[in-house]
Amino acid sequence: MIYVTQGHERGIGLEIFLKAFLLLSEREKKAVTLVVNEQDLNTNFKDLGFKKDNFKDLNVIHPKIEKGIPSSTSSLVHVLNVIKPEDILVTLPTSKDQLIHDGKSLAGYTEFFREYFNNKNISMTFKGTSQNVLLITDHVALKDVTKVITTDLIVEKTNTTIEFYKKYFFDYEQVIFSGINPHVGENGILGSEDKIITTAIDQLKKKHTLEFKGPYSGDTLHMHHDETKKQLFVYMFHDQGLAQFKAMHGLIGLNISMGLPFLRLSVDHGTAFDLYGKNKANPTGLIFLFKQAFEVMKYVDKRN
Repeated sequence: MIYVTQGHERGIGLEIFLKAFLLLSEREKKAVTLVVNEQDLNTNFKDLGFKKDNFKDLNVIHPKIEKGIPSSTSSLVHVLNVIKPEDILVTLPTSKDQLIHDGKSLAGYTEFFREYFNNKNISMTFKGTSQNVLLITDHVALKDVTKVITTDLIVEKTNTTIEFYKKYFFDYEQVIFSGINPHVGENGILGSEDKIITTAIDQLKKKHTLEFKGPYSGDTLHMHHDETKKQLFVYMFHDQGLAQFKAMHGLIGLNISMGLPFLRLSVDHGTAFDLYGKNKANPTGLIFLFKQAFEVMKYVDKRN
């Protein structure tokens, strides 16, 4: 089963879902369940001018509504209570103030999962049509990046990503690392923090037979792309990796959480509040996501 949580009720999440859903085959539609506040769904139908009759074959679950709990959280928590390891979770875009756990607002889905599952090493990866990216740190202020990155963190997140991709997508052949500082520190002139990456690579080589390369300067890492190999590009902080990834892939990219007891996918764009209700949102990213999700289901079935 593919569970889809609604995201922000005033964003474009439900619009792109409804548009993408209509393009699925009858068999694929049966594998998808939307978990959404009933009022939010009806409001979107009205604001977008969509006819409910076109969605009679949509499986819908309306989660319990609790006072003070945003729809994004209610929808997500409902799924987390019923999802099985073989299921796939798809989260639609929401804003940073809509995810609450134990009374605390969190900075995003990844942070929510870390709190909910008590696992600080759940990490954020991105899969495009031609490139795969792992972020060692994600929603961390730039001034704190070097305080957070450790050899153990790099090794743990890289190991988890290699194993997760093997389970759901493919076996990596090559992992390429960026440095932290410009020009990888220029032999200490611009900083010495990059040494921990070299140490991490040495440790990873002892466990895996695939090829590890780097660290290389972050601004040229993408130039090591080789279409003939299954590659993972490992960046040390958020914008270092995502600036070039989104420039290359645009809307066609997946945000994938590593380290959960199931597969979680999301589009790599946000809520676009300015487009809400205008029927102008582009569903290309979610169409790509659904295609990938059904390929994962086939891949897992074949492996089993």
